[in-house]
Amino acid sequence: MADSELDGLLAEQIAYYRTRAGEYDATYPLDTHADAGSRAQLLAAMERHAPYGRVLELACGTGQWTAELARHATTVTAVDAAPEALAICRRRVEGAAVHLVEADLFTWRPRERYDFVFFSAWLSHVPPQRFDDFWALVADCLTPDGRVFVIDELPAVATVEHPAPGQPAPAVRRELTTGQAFRAVKVLHSPDELRASLGALGWDTDIATVGWRFFHASLRRR
Repeated sequence: MADSELDGLLAEQIAYYRTRAGEYDATYPLDTHADAGSRAQLLAAMERHAPYGRVLELACGTGQWTAELARHATTVTAVDAAPEALAICRRRVEGAAVHLVEADLFTWRPRERYDFVFFSAWLSHVPPQRFDDFWALVADCLTPDGRVFVIDELPAVATVEHPAPGQPAPAVRRELTTGQAFRAVKVLHSPDELRASLGALGWDTDIATVGWRFFHASLRRR
């Protein structure tokens, strides 16, 4: 029963992002006035890690970061479960060397290995029960010298979220501008706890914060 309840929560999370795709770019916090400077700092941090070569982006959404990755990469493979978001991403990266893949990241497996793996606003949507398996997937995606770059939100974000109690994983209730409401997994990792958890899985992790809301992390396999 627990597995089926978690599967149901994750299916609703996909439904949320499919329904939200059309308004995502206008409502994502990086584009709001309060966090206007955060995107520039996060982008600069990502570019310092030189994402050249074959790049994989997990949970690419509408392509806000895909377009930036394509400026540096030889090729970008961008994976997402929401076809509506991928359609927006496709228009955004038209003409770039970007291959879009529609797939559920909890069942998808790579066909090749990549020099650089990137994901933003996705790690917090991975339930604790799937954390180890997800990072095993990330490791399977990398070349021996490959690197990972992650952007996500800090625990302070809990003050502006709406908790959804009684779920099979930490979750929040998200409402769209249409009034539709969905549940989504939301696991807010502190930098120290995340560094320790990843260290136990064999990752060396360098984490820095940007303002009160965001962190970025650079990772290598030991």
